[in-house]
Amino acid sequence: MSKVIHPFDESGILRGKDGAARYQNRPRSLVEMLRASVEKFSGNEAVVEVGGERLTFRAFWERAAKTAGGLRALGIQPGDRVAIRLGNGADWCIAFFGIQMAGAVGVPVNTRFTEAEIEYVVTDSGSKHVFLPGQPLPQGDSLVVEHLEQKDVAAIFYTSGTTGFPKGAMITHEGFLSNIETSRRISLLPFDGSTRTLVSVPLFHVTGCNSQFLVACEGGGATVIMPVFNVQSFLTLIGAERIS
Repeated sequence: MSKVIHPFDESGILRGKDGAARYQNRPRSLVEMLRASVEKFSGNEAVVEVGGERLTFRAFWERAAKTAGGLRALGIQPGDRVAIRLGNGADWCIAFFGIQMAGAVGVPVNTRFTEAEIEYVVTDSGSKHVFLPGQPLPQGDSLVVEHLEQKDVAAIFYTSGTTGFPKGAMITHEGFLSNIETSRRISLLPFDGSTRTLVSVPLFHVTGCNSQFLVACEGGGATVIMPVFNVQSFLTLIGAERIS
C-alpha cells in the first residue's frame, strides 16, 4: 500500500522584508498562548508527573502565576535571567511558565553537566535566581505580566559544549510559537485537547520542552512526564496514560 504524503500547509505565512517567512495571527507570547488554552481547556489535564502530581490547565496556570509572584518578591524583574536546575517533573514546567509570567527569561540547565559547567552557564547567562532541586518553588501573590511581545527573549538554551564551553542560544516568544505551529502542521495531530504526549527525554532539551511540552500546551493536551527513563515503564505508560 502506498503511503499518502501530505503537502505542508503554507497558508497564513508571510515573508517579510528581511527575507524571513513568518506565521501570521500567532499569539503575542507564550503567556498569551497558555491563557487561551486555559480558557478553552480549563479542566483538561495539562501536566502529569508519573508518580506525582496531575494538574489541570487551570491548576497549572494558578501554580505558575503564584511562582511568578514569588520571583517578583525575590526581586526578579522583566528581562532578568532565571536558571532552572530541576529534573523532569511538574515543578520544571511550573518554573518555566512562572518565569514567563514574571516577564523574565528562562535558562534551562542540563542536569548532566558537571558543577563547573553548571556554574559557567549560570554565570554566563547572568541568572539572578536558580531553581534548585529539593527546594520549594518561590510563592507569592499571583502575577502575570501582560505586555510581552513576540520579539522578546523567552529562554536561553545552552549547547552541550562538545567543542568548547556551552553556548547560549536565545529563543524569542516568536521562535517558540513558530516551532509549535510547525510541529502542529507537520504532525497533523488535532489541537482539540485530545492529544497526550509522553516526555521521556529531559525537559531542559529542546525536544522535551519545545516540541512536546509547549506543543501540548497550545493544543490543550496533556504532557505526561517521566522523571527517569525506563524502557518497561515507557511501554506500560503508553497504554496506561492513553498516549497518542
